[in-house]
Amino acid sequence: MEAAPFPRQLAVPVLEVPIPKAAGQLSFWNDVGLDQLPVREIASAELVRERVCELAKEIATELGGEPLTLAVVLRGAFVFAADLARELISNKMENLLITFFHASSYRGTKAWRPPVIQELGEMSTDGRQTVLIIDDIVDAGHTAHAMIQRLSSPSRRVEYCSLLDRPEAREAPVHPRYVGFRLDGPGFVVGYGLDYDDKYRELPYLAQWMPPSTSI
Repeated sequence: MEAAPFPRQLAVPVLEVPIPKAAGQLSFWNDVGLDQLPVREIASAELVRERVCELAKEIATELGGEPLTLAVVLRGAFVFAADLARELISNKMENLLITFFHASSYRGTKAWRPPVIQELGEMSTDGRQTVLIIDDIVDAGHTAHAMIQRLSSPSRRVEYCSLLDRPEAREAPVHPRYVGFRLDGPGFVVGYGLDYDDKYRELPYLAQWMPPSTSI
């Protein structure tokens, strides 16, 4: 089952992530205060926090007043999901359930196999439900498509919320309803839960990973 088309045009902030120049340009990193890390900050911790607050208000306005299950895609979305859930509570959405799914397809910067989805726990099947899938990024869209197919049923309304969206890379017909930032360019993003081979998840901001140069 495909996700429903985006019902309206929302103002989504755009983050530029072009093809990176060769790393080893240490003066460039020093300019942004990241001399120990091969990354370029593209969204500060404060900007990310503000955007999560805006998303929570939007979700609460549209989905408030009914039970809501957050289906969190691990591992990249764990930080985003935790902050978003707390903001939803602040917006009077107190009837929340949270469940987790593990999805794996990436090695380094590339998806190297079809997504493997593993449910960690059990989804309730009682009555009609609204399920909001929480993801870190939608690129080609194969993981998003697999999650939607996995959770779709006649008794469920399934919506998708992604911190990042790169529509220019889309291969599967999916359209996240709620988006934190749109990415412009093919650069690889880390931080705020997103990783490169399990590194940089702990960064409080979003950053473009800069691959090391083969020669300096």
